[in-house]
Amino acid sequence: MDFRKNNRVSTAGFTLIEVLIYTIIFAVSAVFLVGILMAITRVQSRQSSVNEVNAQITFVDKTIQRLVREASLVDMDAGESTTTLTLRMASSTFDPTTIYVDASSTAIYLQEGEGTAQALTDSNVTVNNFLVTKYENPGGPTIVQVDLTLEFNATSPQSQAVRTLRTAVTKISAATFDSSILPNSNDSYDVGNAVNNWKDAYFSGEIGIGTGPVSAVKIKSNGDIGFASSSAGIIFVAPGGSCFHLKLNNAGNIATSTAACP
Repeated sequence: MDFRKNNRVSTAGFTLIEVLIYTIIFAVSAVFLVGILMAITRVQSRQSSVNEVNAQITFVDKTIQRLVREASLVDMDAGESTTTLTLRMASSTFDPTTIYVDASSTAIYLQEGEGTAQALTDSNVTVNNFLVTKYENPGGPTIVQVDLTLEFNATSPQSQAVRTLRTAVTKISAATFDSSILPNSNDSYDVGNAVNNWKDAYFSGEIGIGTGPVSAVKIKSNGDIGFASSSAGIIFVAPGGSCFHLKLNNAGNIATSTAACP
């Protein structure tokens, strides 16, 4: 009787030892694969938290920088740190503008004028620190320092992310001087021009036009003084306190009328 065929059939399958070896290899590979997948998931979760914190802290920083530069005045006491940044704006619609953290430190808010406060951060982050300090430099610009710390709002250790930012914004305001302003050459430079005019000018002393002023008069001119409108003239204050407007009529004579005192 020929048993060779049966022997070939029996050797074609897996032995118990082979099955155990393959099972062990598969189990070890599965453990490594699961570990790799979990590590990738943790990294992705961590990176997502970091990106969220970075995006929100950058948005708050850019908003503060823009508003400080647009403001007419930083309305705060110099040298004192506070949780509210108060800015005075040129437009009454946005005046005052405040940036502050709420009492529970859940968000930073922006309020412009009488408008509704808007959150600059959302529930994905919490505010660990928000302090604003104003520094004054005599004769120089105002500097606003901002200390800000945001943390990703998560209970999982793998998702936690914190970032701290300290930034300074320079507020360029009207220049102040402690000495005379003199050109480097005589009769060469202008203050304003025909297109770009200064709005108002205030002086406490004398004005000399083409000549040096003298103490006996407030304005001294070494040339004609012209009026661009026929309705313009000179207002005098009478000894009794009444004021009169003097101008020329079509005949070239001086016409006098009462006027509001300057």
